[in-house]
Amino acid sequence: MDYFMTDIHGDYTAMRTLLEQPHVDWSHDRLVLGGDMINRGPQSAEVLQYIYQLQQQYPKQITVLCGNHEQMLLDYYRQDDPFWLRFGGKETLKGLQALYSPAYILQLVDWIEQLPIVHEDENYVYTHSGLDVQRALSEQTRDILWMTEADLYHCDAAALLQLTANRPIVHGHTPIERIYFDSVRLNCDLGSQTYPIEEARGVALVNVTDMNYQVYRPFSGNMEEHRILSYEAERD
Repeated sequence: MDYFMTDIHGDYTAMRTLLEQPHVDWSHDRLVLGGDMINRGPQSAEVLQYIYQLQQQYPKQITVLCGNHEQMLLDYYRQDDPFWLRFGGKETLKGLQALYSPAYILQLVDWIEQLPIVHEDENYVYTHSGLDVQRALSEQTRDILWMTEADLYHCDAAALLQLTANRPIVHGHTPIERIYFDSVRLNCDLGSQTYPIEEARGVALVNVTDMNYQVYRPFSGNMEEHRILSYEAERD
């Protein structure tokens, strides 16, 4: 099975509850993590270390993408840019420093710096938030890490499919309440720590093989299962 998870935002409990279920086997199944592992949530440091170690254990099965929150962390460490601290970075930094040595933190930063911004397989193209239709997949820039859902969904569907060789785009970044698939784009960010209605916030483990998903709701501690709703995108 192929799975996707994105925008965990420091929700360590949700992440582990979903990823450690008996029916998933990371020595066999494949997982793409869509970025924004950190910030806003209470256990960003733990989330970061867990994903780092999981990928080290299953390097052929686990792919981790950089999100805009990871990019802000990099800008802080590499360019001394304080912008990250305004968006949950202050709390993430405090957590990292409380749990890990300076050398280990820099090891995590080095790992983040190597994360790709686009991943593709035979069925899908994965990215944190969107794609620039004016650039080939291999030439995308980090500007796409801040692309809103509105920006992506205003792109011509036919142009996007031409860019991806007719493969749908799986992404996150913009929080939504339910996961819909328009035959071109699949947004899987259920708003962990970010959706305005706290009871509706969630982290999803999306099965892109069977087109269903499980979502953990932090507010209630409940797990739900849903089919992905589908409709056809308009194409010029």
